[in-house]
Amino acid sequence: MSKYSKKFKLEVATQANTQGSRSLYRQFNVSSRQIRYWCLVYRLHGEHAFLHKQKPYTSEVRLEMIQRMKREGWSLTYTSAFFDLSSPGMLSKWLCAYNSGKLTHPKLSRAKMSKSANAKDSKTMTEKELREELEYLRAENAVLKKWSALAQEKQTTKKQK
Repeated sequence: MSKYSKKFKLEVATQANTQGSRSLYRQFNVSSRQIRYWCLVYRLHGEHAFLHKQKPYTSEVRLEMIQRMKREGWSLTYTSAFFDLSSPGMLSKWLCAYNSGKLTHPKLSRAKMSKSANAKDSKTMTEKELREELEYLRAENAVLKKWSALAQEKQTTKKQK
């Protein structure tokens, strides 16, 4: 359950259009950052803001949100407001999980597992199948190299501190 009611959030967000978030902070004892976020959600969704109708969020939905954010070049705050999340912190946690490889699309994961389970002998594969497998393996190799480089970079920054 949310700390603040939908009615309260709407009231503060509508007042934020005429007053500054700092004066509302003093009046309602809510952080000015939170007030600005509520104002953005209200501007995007109007009276239908703060409904959070998709709870709980499946991994597919989380992944779609992150991919949309990256594709559109949106900030965490804007993306969270666009999808009417209760706070940008939720999306931030999902993004960390995505970047660490913990948040993946379940259908893709199953496809990768079945692909390796049904591996054909290279002599019986067509040229098209061989090219597809080569492309897949190159992409997989690139991801692993990037992951390794990031892990190594993280280690060196820890040592420097």
